Amino acid sequence: MLKRKYKPQKSSQLDHIVAFTYDETVTDSAPSVVGYLRVSTTEQKDEGVSLDVQRERIVAYCKMFQHNLVAIYADDHTGRNLERPGFQAALARMVETDSLLMSVSMDRISRNVGDWTYLLDKYFGKGAKHKLLAFDCAGMDPRTATGRMLLMMRAVMAQGEIESTSERTQVAMDHLKAQGIPCGGLPYGKIYSKQLDEHGRRVVVEVPEQLETLKYIRKLHQEGKGIKTITDILEREKRPSFKNRGWNRATVRNILLREGLLSIKQFDRTGAIRDTDKVSRRIAELRAKHLSFSEIGAQLTKENLMPPVGSKWHAQTVAQTWNTTTTYDSQKTIEIAVGLYRANYSLRKIGEELALRGLTPQRGGAWHAAQVRQLLLMAKVGA
Repeated sequence: MLKRKYKPQKSSQLDHIVAFTYDETVTDSAPSVVGYLRVSTTEQKDEGVSLDVQRERIVAYCKMFQHNLVAIYADDHTGRNLERPGFQAALARMVETDSLLMSVSMDRISRNVGDWTYLLDKYFGKGAKHKLLAFDCAGMDPRTATGRMLLMMRAVMAQGEIESTSERTQVAMDHLKAQGIPCGGLPYGKIYSKQLDEHGRRVVVEVPEQLETLKYIRKLHQEGKGIKTITDILEREKRPSFKNRGWNRATVRNILLREGLLSIKQFDRTGAIRDTDKVSRRIAELRAKHLSFSEIGAQLTKENLMPPVGSKWHAQTVAQTWNTTTTYDSQKTIEIAVGLYRANYSLRKIGEELALRGLTPQRGGAWHAAQVRQLLLMAKVGA
């Protein structure tokens, strides 16, 4: 998931493939169907009936119209994006078996207009080979201009619904927080119980095992142990973690910040140099020495050469700056390389000079001696 050695957080999800009873005998020519179900939260999955209702409707439809129901996939994720394991598995199975993707409504698949544009362009729109059936949009053929228009209008409405709900929820939460009433996510050590107070709100209770772990974290920090060491110890001892997602350094850092044991370093950028030309030249000089973007960012920060916005360089910011100030020009690069070679520059020095002049190899990156030699061979100059 992340390029980290420590264990990444696991996203909450239910089993992708849903068990269902479907023993209908259908002909070999019957259309095959891949079903998809979704609820928004783990609580709805564990305590609600929405998944059961969705599954029963899909099964009943396939039995009525003699379709071959290949599989049903499900998620307990928000519909704001498509990065859901169950949905991705359903798409893959749909493509593999050349099946119809079926859901009880469009908003079960996605509540994002951009996602629907992508799905129609790649899978279900004009010229695409796959088919979609959402019960609330039956009869709308996305392969036609009218059908696509109607589906996109429905997608706009679905996105508007979730955004309006989010706005109302945020206003209500801000009001409750202003009164000192806990709402939203709770810090490590506390959870919502099923018990309700006189206002019908779930009572917040403490978790003894997690409170004990908090004391242990404070103790390890006082002993001078770093965040990575504390993370490794907690993971090795299998201490109870937040929502049983395992321990990582971000979680430990947030706990230390919340406990007041760690402070965010405030950078003093008084007199910072934000001259784009100077920064670009310095990046070229450091790149010519084959420093990585991370190393260049650290050096720029040390020299108080700052990006246009922010108080610290990151590798991605350095890479973007480098890419916008460099170019690949085959003819110009060869001419300069030949001239420098005839001036008795070494292959390494020629590569450095090319980088300083904002010229990169064809595939980007830094110049190496072998690449410079290839340039000279292309110009029919011995090297």
